[in-house]
Amino acid sequence: MPIHGNEIKPDQINMAKDIFTVTAENSAKLPRGRQLAIDDGRLFGVRDHLVWLLESTWPDVGGGLSTIKNPADVCAALQIWEQRSHEYTAQLLLRPSSSPATAKVLNERRRRLGELNETVRNAHEFLEKSWESFERAMRIIPVTQLSQNEQKVIDDAIRKRAEVLAHAGTELLTFRDRQAQLERILRDGEAYFARAEFVRFLRSDRYEIRPLNIANALAGLPYIGWRQSAKRCQGQVCTGANGGAIQIFETIRRIVQSCTRKSELNRHAEQWLRAQGHTESFGVSELRKDWFYLRWSIKTVLESGARRRDLPYAIARQYWKRKSTPSNVDLFFAEEEALRI
Repeated sequence: MPIHGNEIKPDQINMAKDIFTVTAENSAKLPRGRQLAIDDGRLFGVRDHLVWLLESTWPDVGGGLSTIKNPADVCAALQIWEQRSHEYTAQLLLRPSSSPATAKVLNERRRRLGELNETVRNAHEFLEKSWESFERAMRIIPVTQLSQNEQKVIDDAIRKRAEVLAHAGTELLTFRDRQAQLERILRDGEAYFARAEFVRFLRSDRYEIRPLNIANALAGLPYIGWRQSAKRCQGQVCTGANGGAIQIFETIRRIVQSCTRKSELNRHAEQWLRAQGHTESFGVSELRKDWFYLRWSIKTVLESGARRRDLPYAIARQYWKRKSTPSNVDLFFAEEEALRI
């Protein structure tokens, strides 16, 4: 039975040489011209997600942004995001490990990882072909009694294929180890770069520190810097910005800022909400309806001795905590105490 035609030649055993040759040829065929590090669809999608994330967690996050002085402070300030978002940018900002890296270094690592990924794919394909070749040799069933020479030919074919298969498996594992190591190094560098850019944005004083501006600056990380990200995002309207959660927070903040005496905040809040008259403000309407929860939230926060500048954040946190888990008694009094104009 002829089997020599399917046999893998000895020079094919050096798979690494073949793989790197293919990789170099593929790299040479890449289109010329500078490409966007992150396309608009991805950029605006991340921005919209971050707007939602920031607005929904602003009572927990907003007050702590002023405490961020260096990249190491970012993770603690955004800790509440850990269970709220699996978006890559958010996860990078929370990554436990990091290592200093510039944009140039990160691009070089990405290039190397891209080449290594191609190498791994080629190694995997070669392993599959080696396995198929080995299986074909193992399935040879003699129809007649083989001579000693014929049996030797078959045994040699199986042995050579087994050697190639073992070598292909070893090289694939080696490449995968390098791939995992380079991915880890790249992610650590990206985490540092993203945090450092966030700190630069907070220190820049170019934009007001509010959810939409922060989301615009963070959306392109770690592929572009915060300035380029903010500039590109500004040209695209974010329809999800200024949602209900941030409107309620802003209403609480306005109430606190308009109160001259902290001890009278509860009375002032009720008067302020009533004084708005008939309004289309979602924040005012909701807090009138939920006056029971707001009243108790203000009372609790004042009794805790919170600093005046922290009051809007602390009251909003307490408000959402009470409203999210109301008892039957709470529901009864909430309906009874609603402010009606």
